Amino acid sequence: MPYTFDQPAAALLLRPVGGEQSPRPGRRAGADRPLGRRRLLLGAVPPGPGHQFRRGAVHLRPAGPGRFAAMNLPHLRYVTAAGGRLAPEKVVRFAELGRRSGWDLFVMYGQTEATARMAYLPPDLAASRPEAIGVPVPGGEFRLAALPEQPDGVGELVYAGPNVMLGYAERPADLASGRTVTELHTGDLARRGPDGLYELVGRRSRFAKILGLRVDPQRVEALLAAHDVDAACLGADDELLVAVAGEVDPARVRRLVAGELALPPRAVRVLALPRLPRLATGKVDYPALRESAAGPVAAPAPSAPAPDDDLCRLFAEVLDRTDVTPEHSFVDLGGDSLSYVEMSVRLERALGQLPPNWHTLPIGALPAPRGGRSRRRRTLETSVALRAVAIVLVVGSHIPMFTLTGGAHLLLGVAGFNFARFLLTDAGRTDRLRQVRSALARIVLPTTAWIAAMLVLTDQYRWSNLLLLNSLVGPDDGRTEWHFWFVEALVYILVAVAVLLAVPAMDRLERRHPFGLPVTLAGLGLLSRYDVLGLDARYDLPTAVVAFWLFALGWAAARADGVRQRLLVTAAAAATVPGFFGQPQREALIVAGFALLVWLPTVPSLGPLNRVAGVLAGSSLYIYLTHWQVYPHLRDQPLLALVASLALGVGYAALVQRAGPVINGLLKRFR
Repeated sequence: MPYTFDQPAAALLLRPVGGEQSPRPGRRAGADRPLGRRRLLLGAVPPGPGHQFRRGAVHLRPAGPGRFAAMNLPHLRYVTAAGGRLAPEKVVRFAELGRRSGWDLFVMYGQTEATARMAYLPPDLAASRPEAIGVPVPGGEFRLAALPEQPDGVGELVYAGPNVMLGYAERPADLASGRTVTELHTGDLARRGPDGLYELVGRRSRFAKILGLRVDPQRVEALLAAHDVDAACLGADDELLVAVAGEVDPARVRRLVAGELALPPRAVRVLALPRLPRLATGKVDYPALRESAAGPVAAPAPSAPAPDDDLCRLFAEVLDRTDVTPEHSFVDLGGDSLSYVEMSVRLERALGQLPPNWHTLPIGALPAPRGGRSRRRRTLETSVALRAVAIVLVVGSHIPMFTLTGGAHLLLGVAGFNFARFLLTDAGRTDRLRQVRSALARIVLPTTAWIAAMLVLTDQYRWSNLLLLNSLVGPDDGRTEWHFWFVEALVYILVAVAVLLAVPAMDRLERRHPFGLPVTLAGLGLLSRYDVLGLDARYDLPTAVVAFWLFALGWAAARADGVRQRLLVTAAAAATVPGFFGQPQREALIVAGFALLVWLPTVPSLGPLNRVAGVLAGSSLYIYLTHWQVYPHLRDQPLLALVASLALGVGYAALVQRAGPVINGLLKRFR
């Protein structure tokens, strides 16, 4: 059948093209059951020379990763995208999805005259260089043909290789001519980066000269697309016309374009339209756009400050960053479980209600801050509430003002929960490990600083405490050496998990099975909890080994998705915690804490209570470190002992925060 490449052929090539089983029309493949060992091959374009469809490959058309991410494809090894440009932000999203799921993304570039594949972007560079087209396919090569009025290093991209067409046939006799073309002049302007990757910078045919400056409208369109603005550009002698669709601030667009091109703002004219005019092929109808621009244009209304600005300032203040943009999320900016407490409390106060998983959402995707007086009834993140309650229970039980133990072991579960949320991000393996090292430093540095001071001022501790080795080398008969068992256990666990995930195969396994891995680790941890190997584990092994299953259960709680997985975590806690201490009240506290983590993202609260809980939760580590030196002197006044212990810990936390620049300098040595 006759067809053109732009429309019917593309539709044809985007259908499933091979495999033992293909999904029937109208069904979402993999949405309701795993594909298992069935082959699913989706072809975006025909393969280039020397390439074959292989089992475990998906050739994906440019589209959002939402539905594809929902598919269960445990045997998928790589995904390719070609036949149409994949926007850089989508390249990053698919690359991150691949990291989580254990497959590689190959983004490809080509033209019809070279069987659609001339270059590919290496998978390990997709997230860091999503704008590049990559390197030539095997057997092909690029060169840059110099063009007048182009800057050094920029030229027309010319491709040579065995997949270049034989030539153009204008009459039947030409089909017998053999090869008449050895190179393909793509018409794309490109440059070669210092890393050897080629990147497109525009097209030859759409350049405009405005006020003596050479401007590429396609470059402007790409710039605005990166800021989520749907735009089309036209050039004239004295101005650049930028047509934008939807509700967009024209002043912001003018600032972006003028700043990027070094044009005076008066030379950038912004035309706001309900939608851009398009041809039947879906491409922008530039002649129609020029006609629309010929009529009078109403002056744009002055824009109000963007709500994002206030939130960006809040994130910058809490995280001590100067590079915050609406595209960043809390996790992107290096937020951890310590800064999370203050951020969640202050953000809840600004927004009125925290969206689910707000820490992974871009700032620009968060609701606008509400105005007016704050509501009396508020909510508080469950993990923050548990940290605040647990540290009060720890100190109060040590005094003893009351006897309600179990707070430290609950904190170990919360630590696993926060580990999964803030350290197991979508970043690459190296970045993840860097984040874990930084988290360890934020625990170890203030801990050893405090112990070193007490080592000088008192005779309570020994060098094994300072080096966090007491649970390994003893002594076992001391009355104070066990004070820091919780910190030692947490440090050992984080180090062990970091070593585990440093193995590429384990990193891929965690991304493919984010819930299954911690559940499996919790099961292995139960071997020491129940002393299956007969090692008298409760007394002869470090606490990190014996209590590891609680950390792993907290990790699983953060990854639980759906009722079944949440029920599994709840049932596991209810089945394994009882009997561990032989203290039903203590065990009930821990089980209840896990249930709250799993089922309630937030708990009802009040504004003043949120502020107190935020301070206590954010200072929980420091309160734990310092309370040993306070309450023994005030045992006769339990309430005063409790308040004083909490106050000293909060003060130490403030001191550490003020020493932030020094600590950040030390942290660079851990990265």
